Amino acid sequence: MHVNAAQGSFGEFLVELGGLFPSALIGPLGWERLLALAHRLPLHVIDQRFGFEFALCDPDPVADFCVVPTPGSRLAEFYVRQGAMAPLGSALAALGTFLAQKAVHNALFADGSGGVILEYDLVGISAEQPSPPGIFIVTGDSRDESCIRKLLGSPDALATALWAVAGWTPDAAIQQQMRQIYRLIQPMRSVSQAGILPGRAQRALRLIIHTDSAGDAVELLARLRYPGSLADAATVVESLTELTRPGVSLSVDVSPGGVSPRLGLEFHRPVEWYELDHSGWNRLIDRLEERGWCLPEKAHGLKAWSRMEQVFEEGRVYRILQTINHVKVVLARGAITAKAYAGTVVLQGA
Repeated sequence: MHVNAAQGSFGEFLVELGGLFPSALIGPLGWERLLALAHRLPLHVIDQRFGFEFALCDPDPVADFCVVPTPGSRLAEFYVRQGAMAPLGSALAALGTFLAQKAVHNALFADGSGGVILEYDLVGISAEQPSPPGIFIVTGDSRDESCIRKLLGSPDALATALWAVAGWTPDAAIQQQMRQIYRLIQPMRSVSQAGILPGRAQRALRLIIHTDSAGDAVELLARLRYPGSLADAATVVESLTELTRPGVSLSVDVSPGGVSPRLGLEFHRPVEWYELDHSGWNRLIDRLEERGWCLPEKAHGLKAWSRMEQVFEEGRVYRILQTINHVKVVLARGAITAKAYAGTVVLQGA
């Protein structure tokens, strides 16, 4: 496969990789929406890993898309420039300001232990009318104390930062709910990621809270007064924990009324995200399909995802590593469905 990496947009690079995407995961409609977005993004997307969110119960082969604009990177500078040209008060302007602020560069990310992930909704969204991305503040692999961990550890500071990055007006009711949640989860549990979704109708903040075991996850949901089905949550964790890394992460949306009925339960294989681990992931995918949380065609496509492929340009060889990071089972409106989060890394060789 040959690719011209000298071209300016990420879309021009991505179009050469079309053969690497299983059609069950990204079909013609999904490809159209993805390329419409990718052509608006710079080639610098490939400087770091980028990813896809596959809805495993949705028959349409369309995937959401994620990029990682670490502050100070060339990709972050692209968003800073976009923000400077965006209307004042818009989500894009707020994001650009957030990434440009000297305090963010020096304090939140100085030790390299955290970052920002942007998540673009492409499922059910018109290619011509893209919505602003969701913004997630995440910790990295370092176990040392850092400013970003302190930010995630403070409900007031975290809520303020998320509202600022989305250009939203602070909400006193949500702030009170955040404080209550933090009182309930500390000191044994902590928030590992937090996000805001300015393109969606619900004004909520999303928290990812790690728990050490299946029982701990269900017990915490009860303490948080989760308004959905605890029995369904228990069924999910009991079904998957034998096949995954110890612990379950709760993805909860904090609204003015408390924790939302929508709940995500996140599971990781006991390998690093960059390891292919076909047999281990296949067992987990089979379990999702058996439970009816993943369509057969999506299961087939997901098993074909993990791979290492070489692409060539004059004088350069690139390795494209496609892996699965984690799966999330979502409980919403009485239904249980699964999503898979897949990563892609472009490695330049000699």
